[in-house]
Amino acid sequence: MIKKLEGLLVGLLSCTSALAGNIVVGGSVGVATGGEDVASLNNQLLENGFTATASTSGDIRTAWKASVGYHFDSKWGVDLAYIDLGEATVSFSGIEVPIDVLLDGIGDIHPRTAQGVKLSALYQYQINKSMHIQGMLGIFDWDASYNLGGVDANGDRVGIKVNQEGSDVTAGLGLVHRLTNNMSWHLDWDFYEIDSEPVNVFSFGLSYKLNLF
Repeated sequence: MIKKLEGLLVGLLSCTSALAGNIVVGGSVGVATGGEDVASLNNQLLENGFTATASTSGDIRTAWKASVGYHFDSKWGVDLAYIDLGEATVSFSGIEVPIDVLLDGIGDIHPRTAQGVKLSALYQYQINKSMHIQGMLGIFDWDASYNLGGVDANGDRVGIKVNQEGSDVTAGLGLVHRLTNNMSWHLDWDFYEIDSEPVNVFSFGLSYKLNLF
């Protein structure tokens, strides 16, 4: 993942020698909401014939982003970001079968989260001199690691680690307010689809524009 990020960053910055524009660096932090809450996890367990009960902290969690972008002009640009959609944990109690048997039957029953690199095209619509709306459409190359565990019917702790990876289309919308010629704050909504499960991120961030020319 780090090599991919370095390669994309070099490619992004190399275009600045031929184009007059601005580099924008920034970061944000917010809340990620997944589609799998406790009720849906337990419903899936029942549908698959298991008597175990699930609990999770993954349906609402802290997410963050660090980004560098290149703005060709006042409207169009590209953005490269490292995304962390937060830590999702899930545990099962009352497990009456070995944990690997449980996961073979319900391997997709857990909240989706991921970390990875997002490359997006962006478009800015000016509202007034100090505020604009920003839209993004891109690709999120992600990987994820889950530690699933719990207590079986005998009271013994059991657990297993699950690794996943993939690439999915992502979209976002933000309201950007300029504080100075170079500094801005922004409120963002970003949509991700991790292994067919929607994840929404609502965040607040700051960005700084570097004038190249």
